[in-house]
Amino acid sequence: MSKNFDLIIVGAGPAGSAAAFTAAKENISVLLLEEHPRIGVPVVCAEGLSRSTIKDYLDIKPEWISRKLSGSIIRGPDGDEFKVDFPECGWILNRKIFDPALANMAEARGAVIKTSARAINIENNEIIVNESGEKKKYKFKFLIGADGIASNVGRWMGINTRLNLNDIVVCAQYLIEGINIESHYTYLIIGEEYAPGGYAWIFPKSDNSANIGLGISPTKTKKKAKYFLDKWVKKEFANGKIVEKRFGGVPATILKRFSGKNFFLVGDAARFVNSLNGAGIACSIKSGIIAGNNAVLRLKGEKDYFEKEIKKEILKEIKFHYRIRKAYLKLTDKEYKEIFKIGKKVYGGKRIGHINMYHLVKEIVFSSPRLFYIGFSLLF
Repeated sequence: MSKNFDLIIVGAGPAGSAAAFTAAKENISVLLLEEHPRIGVPVVCAEGLSRSTIKDYLDIKPEWISRKLSGSIIRGPDGDEFKVDFPECGWILNRKIFDPALANMAEARGAVIKTSARAINIENNEIIVNESGEKKKYKFKFLIGADGIASNVGRWMGINTRLNLNDIVVCAQYLIEGINIESHYTYLIIGEEYAPGGYAWIFPKSDNSANIGLGISPTKTKKKAKYFLDKWVKKEFANGKIVEKRFGGVPATILKRFSGKNFFLVGDAARFVNSLNGAGIACSIKSGIIAGNNAVLRLKGEKDYFEKEIKKEILKEIKFHYRIRKAYLKLTDKEYKEIFKIGKKVYGGKRIGHINMYHLVKEIVFSSPRLFYIGFSLLF
């Protein structure tokens, strides 16, 4: 096998595989590196994906889905709930099937995939890889970093990828079986008791199992995410069986730079994540496809549109949600209760076709002097 490739992609999550299958179809030699023995394992994700965010980029196949969703149940700090019917809003994926399927699409188009292959350095357009305990080198003309929140690729290419406490949401999640839930609805829960500076979730995987987790801001509490999750699970799901435990972090900041002369960053590595709700699968796939297309243009010596497309398709929404999160971190349960009441008034018991975040923020901001003061900058 050749040690030279037009394009090398580090990380075979949705972003990396999307970049690989997009570039490989253009007769570009592609190497996709994955540090784990199995693609899609371990799962460090709640696995939710909304239809609206991905519809123009990827057709979701039935075999990739654990659960089709019909809406959400929202719970406030006092335990009060309201239901929003949102038919065909999205899915809970099975990432253990979904991720390998995307990688298989890349391989079918000619990409070379190597697992148990951890990138350990870059020197002179060569990536050094620990491949099942053996050190190997592969030359590249162009590089895509899809190596997650830590992103060594970004650091090696001169980008400051460090995260401060305010730049991360710390998450804990259990897959729990044998519980009673409305299995076609996600549950979204706010309140300092559940998740200071974040929110808690129940994402159904079957009739009686779900990903149950939460994300917190380490600037709002000194206690760990696991403490809050264990407390909640003991209270509400004591009879369930925990079959998997997952811990990780979600980036909640925006990089000033995510590309260079011979590289792009995508997905979590580029901080293409909705910092308000932690959603990242759609942004990963979209950024991967955009990167794959534009890497081909670069390799052919043509003008690319990577940053322009990223700004239009991803950054505009991410920046808006980033501003909302900054305001959200200033709130207390008193304001959470006000927001819950407004959400219930706007959406409770209704059947909707979409959620207009700008409209909802306006409703919230103009509902009280305190929220107006905090949220004014979000709108103007």
